[in-house]
Amino acid sequence: MQSITKENLPKSMRYGLTGATAVAASSMMARWSSVNGNSFSPTGANEVRIRVKANGFLSTKHHYLQFTVTGGGNNATIDTHAGSFFDRVTIEANGAIIEQINSYGLYNSIRCNYNRSMDDINKDNCEGGGARLSTIQSVGAFPEAAGNSTAQIKTASDAFIAATNNLTLETGVGSAGRPINVADAKIFQIQLQSGLLKNHFEKALPDGLTELELVLRLANNKQAFVGTTGENPTFSISEVSLNAPVYQIQDAGIMAEYRAAIAEEGVMISGDTAKTYINNVVAGAGVKTLQINDRSLSCKALVTAIRKSGANTTNQLYANGAYGFTATAGATQLESFKYIIGGVNYPSNDVKLNLTTVATNVGRAHEETLKALARHGDAYANSLVTHDQLLSAFDDIYAAPPATNSIQVPRGLVSVDLKKFSDDGLRMVGMNTSQNSSPNVLELNITTTFGIDADCTTFSICEAFYQMDGLGGLTVVM
Repeated sequence: MQSITKENLPKSMRYGLTGATAVAASSMMARWSSVNGNSFSPTGANEVRIRVKANGFLSTKHHYLQFTVTGGGNNATIDTHAGSFFDRVTIEANGAIIEQINSYGLYNSIRCNYNRSMDDINKDNCEGGGARLSTIQSVGAFPEAAGNSTAQIKTASDAFIAATNNLTLETGVGSAGRPINVADAKIFQIQLQSGLLKNHFEKALPDGLTELELVLRLANNKQAFVGTTGENPTFSISEVSLNAPVYQIQDAGIMAEYRAAIAEEGVMISGDTAKTYINNVVAGAGVKTLQINDRSLSCKALVTAIRKSGANTTNQLYANGAYGFTATAGATQLESFKYIIGGVNYPSNDVKLNLTTVATNVGRAHEETLKALARHGDAYANSLVTHDQLLSAFDDIYAAPPATNSIQVPRGLVSVDLKKFSDDGLRMVGMNTSQNSSPNVLELNITTTFGIDADCTTFSICEAFYQMDGLGGLTVVM
């Protein structure tokens, strides 16, 4: 007869201690400030440099960038998230670029919309200037009662109740973030989208790592803000610092083993980063061919955001928060798309679109985006994008609160998922595009002209492999 063990007992009766005692260690919150000044602006000193050298293991999963934004010129609203104040983020080691993400505000916005769960919304609203979960109540205009008699007032009242009772309201996360008024000085804390800082498996940066330099290039004023037509808001940034916990292991034996392992084989950390490619699509119908010269060892996805040309320099346009398939709501202008890599179509069949209300078809395009932007090992991204936001026009402009169209701005992306596997235990799961002799292209079949020029910003989501050698030097391959 089979012997009885604790595995036969219900979990409520298993009283044995589980887990293991943590190794002796100490931890402190470290802060690294800018080394090239304290005040920065898009039209002045527009590059912030922070040197990071940790005396121990740097826990990047709890890192945050803190800075103060002071408004000027005109009142305005943050475009999506306080990450919009930065146009380029670079990490350097010993003068070599380890990671660089261009069009960072747009990339950060995409990640905010497609890689956040509902419980992150309020955190970003409190710390990162992001929009709250909002509701649109549109019940129309009702005339005043024809007179003061009870019957006339009841007639008007009944009409209002009939139109509003059991009304289904649209709810979503908008692209209009926190307001920055003239002379405001608001402090924000944000996490940076980075393959090194937000790496796979949340690895700490190892003890003994060489000094890193974080370089932040500011966005221009109208790229960071969205506001009323014709106005010219400005901003400056000061008191910029990177903050993160640093812990030290106080067990000499364990640290001796660690240093011996580092000297012998170093440390490798992997993470998802992005390379940026920008093309212009001139007004007019037809098949538009965009060249994307990506050369990556493991390209996991290609994601393209279509916006109105000049959005980065136009105050009333959501430069970072609006990207879609059409410039006219309800009209199918982009009818299909496909990527061609090494002469092969990806996906194998064109992705079809229909943005009319009677024959709507956006599901397959959205499916590709959710797979493309999924975190490492996940099947799909944690999307906050609604169906109506896929149908909206990227030419829509900002309207002052409370009539803002923040919730309706589009968030449709032209994407293809190139991962072979979705498994958090594997690496090199993407496509090797570094050996292609022919250029990679994106074909957009525009059957009805946008009527305006458009910019197409493509992000190649690729795996980066960061290697620390025995002397603490850091290199990267991607």
